[in-house]
Amino acid sequence: MPTTDAKPASVFQRRWRKFKSLKRGWYSFLLLFGAFFATALNPLLINNIALVVHHDGGTYFPAFSSKVYQAKEFGQRAIGEANYRELKPQYTEAGTGDWVVMPPYPYSPLESLLNDPDLLESPPNPPDKHHWMGTDDRGRDVFARLVYGFRISMAFGLAVTFVEYVIGITFGSLLGYFGGRIDILGSRLVEIWASIPFLYTVIIVSSIVKPGLGLLILLLALFQWVGIFYYMRGEFYREKAKDYVAAAIASASRRGPRSSSTSCRTR
Repeated sequence: MPTTDAKPASVFQRRWRKFKSLKRGWYSFLLLFGAFFATALNPLLINNIALVVHHDGGTYFPAFSSKVYQAKEFGQRAIGEANYRELKPQYTEAGTGDWVVMPPYPYSPLESLLNDPDLLESPPNPPDKHHWMGTDDRGRDVFARLVYGFRISMAFGLAVTFVEYVIGITFGSLLGYFGGRIDILGSRLVEIWASIPFLYTVIIVSSIVKPGLGLLILLLALFQWVGIFYYMRGEFYREKAKDYVAAAIASASRRGPRSSSTSCRTR
C-alpha cells in the first residue's frame, strides 16, 4: 500500500476545525470581526468632514489632511472651521461650478447638532431620514456614536484580553514548570495581589496619574490575569504528572552514571 507523508494535524488545527464546524459560533465570529475591521473606514463613511472639496479651481481633501480648513477659505461667512454640510447646498445654489463630496453619513459622534436645521424640535430627537437613531439630549447623533463606540469597545476588550493573557500565561507557566519553593512563594504573592480591591486602586491611581484609555487597559489587565494564571499553572502540573514525563526523568537518571563512567574510562 502506498505510504503518505502527510503530517498529522496539530492541536491548534484540530481545535480550529472543530470551531468552524460550529456554524452558529463561526458565523457570529465572522460577523463580529468583520464589523470591527469595517469600522476602520469610519472616517470615510461616518463623518462631518468632506472627502473632497472643489473651490475656485482648487481641489482639497479635508478628510485625508491634518489641516483644519477655516470657513473663509471656502467662501463661508463664518468664523472657525468650515461647515461642510452647509457648504454643499451653498455651492449648489451659487452655481459657480464648485462642489463637495460628503461621507455617506455626514455626522460626527462628537458634534452637537443643536443648530442643525434638520432638527424640528429640541433634543433628544426621534429617528428620521437624516438621523437613523435620533439624537441624544445634547443633540449628538446616536447612530454615529454607536458605530464609533463599537470600535472603541472592541479594541479595548481585545487589548485587555491580550495583556492579561500575556501576564497570566507567563507567570502561570513559570510557577507550574519550576514548582517547589518558587511555586509556593509565587502563589502566595499572587493571592496577596488578588486580594487588593480593584475600585480603590483605580481611584488612587487616577488621582495621581491622568486617566486615559491605555491606563485603564493596564489596570484591568493587572487585575484580571489571575484566572488564566491558575489555569496555566494547573495545566503544567497536570502535564508534569503524566507517565511520559516520569519515564523521561527515569531514563535520564539511568543514563547519568553510565555516561560519567564511560567518560572516566576514556580518560
